Amino acid sequence: MKHRDALSAVSAVFARSAPPAARSPALRAALCAALLAGGCASTPMPVAELAVAEAAVQRASSAGTRESAPAELGVAVAKLASARSAVTAGDADLARRLADQATADAQVAEMRAQAVRAGKAARDSEDAARALREEINRKTPR
Repeated sequence: MKHRDALSAVSAVFARSAPPAARSPALRAALCAALLAGGCASTPMPVAELAVAEAAVQRASSAGTRESAPAELGVAVAKLASARSAVTAGDADLARRLADQATADAQVAEMRAQAVRAGKAARDSEDAARALREEINRKTPR
């Protein structure tokens, strides 16, 4: 409804202010169509979001993450590929959403890999402490 009101207003102003030769209904319709198309211009492509997602996925693609969190990393890579496809298809909103999700998924992959490494380090420390206790117990006279 707002577009119709705006187009009517533009058409009325154009009809009053344009020279007589330019007041044809076809010309007014073309002008209104151009204004309407400009007013409905698509959302700009998410260049910054794609760059951030690319960097996040690249950072997460270390050997440790590929080994410790392959599923999570795979999700991030797939969403980044889908974001690129959305850009190719001209769907900026979908591309932005997918790029943001790819960034978050890459961070999840990194955190998962970090948690796996921390768990392994904790187990190694427990094993070392257990071995040390056993050694102390063997050498302690009773």
